[in-house]
Amino acid sequence: MNILPETFVEIEQIYQLIANENIKSLAINCSQGKEGGTELVLALARRHKVAGSKVLIVDLNTFKPAITNEYINETKSWSLDDMDSQTACIAKFTDMIDILPAPKSEQDQNISFRDEKKIKNSIEYWLQHYNFIIFDTCAITRTNFSNIPGEVIARGCDASLLVVAPGISLESSVVKTIKIFKYNNVKLLGTVINDVKCPPLDMQLRNSVRRRLHGFPIFKQWLLNRISNVELLKGKFGR
Repeated sequence: MNILPETFVEIEQIYQLIANENIKSLAINCSQGKEGGTELVLALARRHKVAGSKVLIVDLNTFKPAITNEYINETKSWSLDDMDSQTACIAKFTDMIDILPAPKSEQDQNISFRDEKKIKNSIEYWLQHYNFIIFDTCAITRTNFSNIPGEVIARGCDASLLVVAPGISLESSVVKTIKIFKYNNVKLLGTVINDVKCPPLDMQLRNSVRRRLHGFPIFKQWLLNRISNVELLKGKFGR
């Protein structure tokens, strides 16, 4: 799993948005998976910790519970109906950050996690002990009986952030996800563009210039300055 530093300017911008909107529970969603949602969950949890908040990470990505697999030695069954089972399963991640791992249960037991009222009741209970709750969720378009629908989790939270990765996310999947969110009245706080697999054109051009023109420093710097001044190459239009 890639570690996304909480000191990144982009993480700070997202954190400030969350703080300004007074969001206490947040679902991190993606359309099809492998778009960087889990990395964002961890980075935002650490950023809230720096601000002095006690954070609970809830891993409800039953399709690919990366946080649970990476940081939890043993998983147990827990239910939204049983607060004692939840408390027993919570594991310490770091100082001020705890993890409630993905539930180890039979498929039919996951039905309880599709109940918005139970999700909201659990969040209300957790907020008695934590300042911020953040969920890692299943990809919206990966629908099957064993997966907990990400839109249900998002609907139970104060808001959702949708992670989109150019070069990975299909346009059709993103459009379908937005339609599902609208149908479920999800409060979409914003969309996070993860361009690690598809960096802006200006970045690609600058890297190419640095590699190819290292023997011509004056011309190299002139060209780098020209590239930096072309806003269209920065990929910010429409964001």
